Amino acid sequence: MKRKIIALIILIFSLGVFVACDGSEATTTEQSIEDIVAGLNNPYNIGLFITEEPETSMGINFEMPEETTAYVVYKAVSDESYKSVRATDKTRLIDDRTHYLFEADMTGLEPGLTYEYYVRDEAKEHVGDKHRFTMPSDPGESFTFMYLADPQETSEIGYMAYGYHIMYATEEADTDYDFVMFPGDIINEAHIATQWNLFYKYSSVFSYNTPLVATTGNHDGNGFDEERINSLEFDGYMNLPSNGPAYESFDELDGDLRQPDFSDGKTFSFDYGNAHFTVVNSEMYCDGTTACAGYDETNADILNDWIEQDLSNHDKPWQIVLLHRGPYTLSYNNRTVRDNLVPILDEYGVDLLINGHDHHYSRAVYLAGEMIDFSRSDNYLRGDLSLIEEGELHFNDYSEDVGVTYLTGNTSGTKYYAGSKSSGIEVNYSYPGENPVIPFITVTDDSISVVSYVVLKESRFAIQAESVEILETFEITKE
Repeated sequence: MKRKIIALIILIFSLGVFVACDGSEATTTEQSIEDIVAGLNNPYNIGLFITEEPETSMGINFEMPEETTAYVVYKAVSDESYKSVRATDKTRLIDDRTHYLFEADMTGLEPGLTYEYYVRDEAKEHVGDKHRFTMPSDPGESFTFMYLADPQETSEIGYMAYGYHIMYATEEADTDYDFVMFPGDIINEAHIATQWNLFYKYSSVFSYNTPLVATTGNHDGNGFDEERINSLEFDGYMNLPSNGPAYESFDELDGDLRQPDFSDGKTFSFDYGNAHFTVVNSEMYCDGTTACAGYDETNADILNDWIEQDLSNHDKPWQIVLLHRGPYTLSYNNRTVRDNLVPILDEYGVDLLINGHDHHYSRAVYLAGEMIDFSRSDNYLRGDLSLIEEGELHFNDYSEDVGVTYLTGNTSGTKYYAGSKSSGIEVNYSYPGENPVIPFITVTDDSISVVSYVVLKESRFAIQAESVEILETFEITKE
């Protein structure tokens, strides 16, 4: 699925990747970022999703305007005939209105081929535009993913800014990426369908063509004691692997209405190229409050056992973990997450943990509960960096055996804490600026390389950027 993202977006809006269902092509015109964002539209809330077999299949999620049987229709561009797959109905009540949500997997896909697809209802009264995606040809050689922390917007202007941020960062990065990762808090109020609509509208800069990976944050769930907890909006709008743990009865916390399969599509794992990804629903370690004062210890132990089994049962050289609440962050002291997860991460040699929730960009390297000190670094123009006077370790180029790298995003949207909250936890580097930071992470056989771009704006809610800069780069290497 390697491709230049800006070239792809130009294709989408200028060369006719959005073709009519009769196959007609648009004429070639060049568009500005402003024109592209203004033209974004996703009437069926279409998103592509990672699957357990990302080299041969592609997940899809979408919405129909009325009750129906829905289908995904697809073919290789080089083929004559289409395949039709009946989608799984996930209809649910959201915001006091019934929403007709569906998911399906497109299977039997071949590496390197470009596929064309669209969604439709049974009567063919609602037929989506045709879109295209390209399967990865050899992700084992190298691949790149974009990391978008906590969009968590409430309004059109907020998600529009999010769309602009992505466009500016991808234009500056000018690099291929194969999928996009979200650490939760995709919306601010999970029960408000308008926020999901806006997320998909402005995510359509990539979501028609590039699969998403995500887990839940506290804003995607909103409490375990509400009846809607087992039919979360997150589950309705997402289509993610269901190979996570099955819990015991949720009866340790008063009023807990969750079911044993609660983490389906929230905690899961998959292999991609030369890396194993473990995605964890960190809300299992807390009661849904900011303080996370109490949690279900029995089911937390089941989750821990599943993570250990998952990390010990693969043959990939790299291990990457995604979750919402991070162990070492500046805004929140997530003690239960740290106490449960850090010993496991150390034992199984996890290379990189990526989290959100903090709304304050930071990076730290820890081993056995101690922060690793570095004596040298690249020149940092922004943020706060802690170095010691003596030593050999370079903060931007170090071996995997130094410790676990903890990378915390601030936001891809407009909500920043900028040092207004304090956990008392020490990190090696932090950037408290009220500007979105969007990292691109490239994995090869012998390195994980991260380039984090900061989109500098006149004010927090400004749409257009003044400039885009590299905030920091670093590389974790194999010995």
